[in-house]
Amino acid sequence: MQKKIIALAVAALASSAAFAQSNVTVYGTVDLGQAWVKSNSDAAGTAGQKNVGRLDNNSSNIGFRGTEDLGNGLKALFQFEAGIDTDTNGGWGRGRDTYIGLTGGFGTVVAGNLTHPLRAMGAKVELTPGAAGFGTVGSITGAIGATKTGADDRAQNAIAYVSPNFSGFTATVAYVNGERNNANDPVANEGEVRQWQVAGQYEAGPLYVGAGYHRVDNGSPAGLVAGNPGNKEADAAVWRLAAVYNFPTNTKLTALYDNTKAETNVAGNYVKRAAYSLGVMQSFGQAAVGLEWAKSNKIKNQAGTVADSSANLWTLVGTYSLSKRTTAHARYSKLSNGNGADYAFYYNPVSNPVAGAAGRDYTGFMVGLRHSF
Repeated sequence: MQKKIIALAVAALASSAAFAQSNVTVYGTVDLGQAWVKSNSDAAGTAGQKNVGRLDNNSSNIGFRGTEDLGNGLKALFQFEAGIDTDTNGGWGRGRDTYIGLTGGFGTVVAGNLTHPLRAMGAKVELTPGAAGFGTVGSITGAIGATKTGADDRAQNAIAYVSPNFSGFTATVAYVNGERNNANDPVANEGEVRQWQVAGQYEAGPLYVGAGYHRVDNGSPAGLVAGNPGNKEADAAVWRLAAVYNFPTNTKLTALYDNTKAETNVAGNYVKRAAYSLGVMQSFGQAAVGLEWAKSNKIKNQAGTVADSSANLWTLVGTYSLSKRTTAHARYSKLSNGNGADYAFYYNPVSNPVAGAAGRDYTGFMVGLRHSF
């Protein structure tokens, strides 16, 4: 339950004098699911993971956010958010949205660890509760084979500007500091790491539409591009389109298209692929049932098309709202790789103890409970 809290409850974060002038909210989510997962043999015939039961933590978190009125329509805002290891020791983790900024008639400027606009688009089309757990469409649209592209990750050391809302339309521009420059390294010789994101979103009534571009210089994962001399990091570009429509019949349709290319400045080496997803969810009072599908087209590189490198993901989702804040949920997911592809679940992968490999398929079933406060 969201609620105002007095300074004593968050004394570890700031002085009581500061909170006397601020409006602070504590919030969070606890989501656990009993899962059974397995994988089959890979393209080389190596045995996969036998069916195993596990308790999955689906992005449980706790956060504090607040604002202070600075006058003349200007406000200061902050957020501190941490993951919670609810399936093990309950400890706090890192990597979630944490920032400080200013907001007013000009829009909003924030700096910190941020969800950038392309990640937000991926979460918008996702049907699984909280866009968390195995089987999310980001398993396909956020990766090239075994390597995550970064489009569905948060951005560290980021600064972002979000425009005011113009009749449902907002624009976002973000810059990510790479915080290193290897231009004088005789081996790496990469130059400064930089990232930019720019996006526009329209959301009004039943319709949401978003389009965005993500650019990385010298910062895409090392080894992503085959034949990369010295295993140098590469440049990458991601184009993404997303749409959601809610019909009066309580039917929700989603779609996403993602085109990613990573390349080096040496020898013309590159890798690219197009991926997309479609989803439909139907609500029946407190219950809802959804089905989503994601597909990656075959991967291409400087040598041509990689044979049998496409992948498909199907996820069937069911939810039942026990209250406004508590939801029971279940899902079944099947990720199928061609013999030249090695995509895996984006979150909570099937990887213990059998590692991923080309041609391996993954299956998961889970029932869980999610509570937001």
